[in-house]
Amino acid sequence: MRKRGWFAGLCVFGAACGGDSGTGPQVQNVAGSYNYSVPNLGTVGANCQVQATMTVTQQGAAFSGSYAGAAICTSTAGTDTIQAAGTVVNGRVKGDSVYFDFDDVNWHDLGTIVGTSLEGIVNVHLSLNGTPTTLAGNFTCIKQ
Repeated sequence: MRKRGWFAGLCVFGAACGGDSGTGPQVQNVAGSYNYSVPNLGTVGANCQVQATMTVTQQGAAFSGSYAGAAICTSTAGTDTIQAAGTVVNGRVKGDSVYFDFDDVNWHDLGTIVGTSLEGIVNVHLSLNGTPTTLAGNFTCIKQ
């Protein structure tokens, strides 16, 4: 079953951009393909493990792209595997920080560039059995 918006945020990491004339701060380069992982995305009564790939392009401090992956979620209703694909939107690089969403603001990632990876927190807003729910967890992204 394909879900959009729920599976909204994949990952990014970067290395410093090549130099120009040396004036002004350099924007971290996050363009590329990444393995995105959230091993424990949860709330009371629900937990998901998320694995995806993400590809992004960058222009200045903004970036966007696409993602595809799956989440295995367990709740009191049972276990479900959710396949998802969509777009990476609202991507911004500011210093060593990276912000992005999957499809819309309902899946929001906020991270820090650490070497060749991105690490941070993710908040997901969705409806579980008709109840608005926020899931939270930590994500990592490793460049392929």
